[in-house]
Amino acid sequence: MVSNVARQLAGQEQPLQMPEKKTYRQPQISPQPVRWSKFERFLVAAGSLITLVLMISLLSTKISINNQQRHLQDVQTQISKAKSSNTSSQQEIAELTSQSHLKSAAHKYGLTDKNSNVRNVNK
Repeated sequence: MVSNVARQLAGQEQPLQMPEKKTYRQPQISPQPVRWSKFERFLVAAGSLITLVLMISLLSTKISINNQQRHLQDVQTQISKAKSSNTSSQQEIAELTSQSHLKSAAHKYGLTDKNSNVRNVNK
């Protein structure tokens, strides 16, 4: 009997109410991709166009720089040729105006040189 009494008491008490669990509904994943908006399409097109223009201008600049460097090398080659030609001419002038060459040329043509009447003029 004791066991029946305990059951009755347990049955008379009101059970404690458990708080209901809040369930959150998760968003459904759509199987179709989202379409691009007009603004996104415009941004992609503008970015592609800007990239293309920058690539073309970079190539053009590189080609121009290479042409200018080749032209500079040509000018430097001409300058070095002119310098070497000037040096050769100066050496030839120095040889032709040397005292020994002048005496040999004077002797060849039957001229005489009198050092007492000669003056050196320098610039």
